[in-house]
Amino acid sequence: MKVILVILTTAFFLNCKKADVEDQITIKINSIDKETKRIRVNKFDTVIIKKEGKGYLMKTFNAIGKYATDSTGAVTVKIDPSKIYDISITGIEVLGGEIIYPENFKSDQQELDIEVIHLNKSKNKL
Repeated sequence: MKVILVILTTAFFLNCKKADVEDQITIKINSIDKETKRIRVNKFDTVIIKKEGKGYLMKTFNAIGKYATDSTGAVTVKIDPSKIYDISITGIEVLGGEIIYPENFKSDQQELDIEVIHLNKSKNKL
């Protein structure tokens, strides 16, 4: 009896894991310079992706990955389109980010452009 219970429990958890992988979509995140409106090529910025967690009064976001942009200024990741994500981009003297809601995910292989600002130039404008 215990063996059957262990087998059924294991099968249940394996099916849940498989369903999570099947529901994911692939997105490409581009790091865009706000001033020039061009992709930041060969800058190798860091992209931090956080997924919505549990929270009653305030939403919490748990980090799920930290990636470096490639030479084309982009990162390709798989995410669950039914969740809210906080995507931040940091680099040398640049910072940017955006919160992405489920309705923003239209299809697989979608591209998201996130603009970054230069920190040293933004201080002069204040």
